[in-house]
Amino acid sequence: MPGLPPRGAPAAPAADQHTPPNPSVLSRRLRWFCVVFAVIAAVVAGLWISGIATALLNDAAAAAMSRRDYEAAEAWLHTIAKLRAGNAETVFLSARLARKELQLPQVPEYLKHYMQLGGSPEIARREYLLLEAQSGRLQSVQEELHQLLMQESPDGAEICEAYVNGAVMTGAVDLALTIIPVWKQSWPTDPQPCYALARILEYQQNTAGALAELDAAIQHSPRHWPSLYARSRLLAGVGRQEEALRDAEAATRMHANAAALLQQARCLQNLGRPAEARSLLQQILNAPPEAIRHSFNLVCEPERGLPVQTELGLAEAALGNAATAVNWFDQVLSHDPNQLNVRYQRALCLRELGRDAEAATELAHVQQIRETLREIDGLADVINDHPDEARVAERCRIGELFLLYDDARRGEFWLRDALNHQPDYAPAHQLLADYYARLAAKQPEYSLLADRHRQALAEIQVQSKDSPRSATGNSESEK
Repeated sequence: MPGLPPRGAPAAPAADQHTPPNPSVLSRRLRWFCVVFAVIAAVVAGLWISGIATALLNDAAAAAMSRRDYEAAEAWLHTIAKLRAGNAETVFLSARLARKELQLPQVPEYLKHYMQLGGSPEIARREYLLLEAQSGRLQSVQEELHQLLMQESPDGAEICEAYVNGAVMTGAVDLALTIIPVWKQSWPTDPQPCYALARILEYQQNTAGALAELDAAIQHSPRHWPSLYARSRLLAGVGRQEEALRDAEAATRMHANAAALLQQARCLQNLGRPAEARSLLQQILNAPPEAIRHSFNLVCEPERGLPVQTELGLAEAALGNAATAVNWFDQVLSHDPNQLNVRYQRALCLRELGRDAEAATELAHVQQIRETLREIDGLADVINDHPDEARVAERCRIGELFLLYDDARRGEFWLRDALNHQPDYAPAHQLLADYYARLAAKQPEYSLLADRHRQALAEIQVQSKDSPRSATGNSESEK
């Protein structure tokens, strides 16, 4: 009959009979389930591993900073950035490293970002306090820093460092000298307090004491680049050129080693090896200006002017290449005309080139400045003859003379010393505000210092309405 299956053919299944699942369908479903599970597991594992990796890298960067190896800290933070694995702690560490490497204008932005990522307000506040102290605004945060030290803050060494730096910047050397022994005792392996004391002793012209402290710092940490650099510079200053050269060569192990190479070149010049010095200096010229500035920040001695060009001029002069030397000296003086030694060396080269009239004019100018600087000796005698009196005006005048005509660093020291004796002495604030503003035009990090002294001037003007002493800069201690 039509519609019946042929004889022997299997009967069709009933409509309600269960159909066994197709093995190929089960296989596809199982594979999809495994794939989805594997993706979810990989994402979860990735997030877990990434969090651990970021924590480990953050710890490595923090440990490098605590042992004063800032280049290693840079490398760890750079690795985190490449992996795009940063978190709030990473941003905080970047803020701290920027402060320690004197990139002060970057710090507030980092801390703002840290807070946006859920960072601790207490930790951010503490870092702002350290920034304020290191920027020279110690007076406004001194009480809070003192309380943190009394509470045995985990950042005690950082607080001591910022406290001392702020005290030295404002000329409060006596305050710094009360903190450093506590810093040394509490963190006996930290090279930084020895280095800080060495810099103070250097300014006090106690070279032997400064060298002893630098020896101790390097014993604590043979890779403490600021101490190696400073010891090389001081040894060269007392005629121990071979020892100075060894320290400079050791410091060239820095990754950003422009500062150490420059110091090495200076030592070679002093040893009568100008050709070798010139070769090193030409290496530095090929580095980007930002890298050169960064290197000097790492050794805590930011250079001003054009130090590489200055040394190249001296090397060419020593090699008998007077015309080339004059070209280098012209570049230096166009950037900063108040470099007395450069003017003198340029005059000698002009004389060698037969340009006698120009040489005579330059030598007369140098002699006139030297006559002006002789005023410093008389002012220093007045200060020494009256040890119980502040003599703020005399200290300020010495700072002004150095700042304008000879050694800007020594000028800063004397102006800060004047402010240490009278914090509201307007002429010293004005000189420093103007000086830092000139530097900030080419190096923005100095804008914070310029602003600090402008703010101090503004506060003095407000106070002058009630106290004429602040406006005129007179003090009872000067009478």
